[in-house]
Amino acid sequence: MLWLSVHLGLGLAWIALLASRAEPGHGIGASAPQVVQLLLLAGWLPSWALAGWQVRHRWWQALLASDLLAAGVMVLLAVTAYLPLFFINVVWFLPMALLPRGLLTELLLHRLAGSRP
Repeated sequence: MLWLSVHLGLGLAWIALLASRAEPGHGIGASAPQVVQLLLLAGWLPSWALAGWQVRHRWWQALLASDLLAAGVMVLLAVTAYLPLFFINVVWFLPMALLPRGLLTELLLHRLAGSRP
């Protein structure tokens, strides 16, 4: 349960960081609340399936392969199905897709376990 919480929490933290980079009132770009909503609904919620699979397959090779596959699928989705829906705001999906959350989660938990007395 801890692994899953850290994995999903990393996604939320990444969304918050990306949304903090949104500049409101500039051109046709999205504001920070719009970026949060966009990434939560179309990027983070679908990643629950990946998190559920990764929590049962926590070896480095499987995590790397699934993170790469998920990134590829998300980028493909962004440039095909999401492009007509979100127009220029589709660029927010690219950094969301490229965060290797499975590997980062495993690394964080190994570091935390290693630092305990």
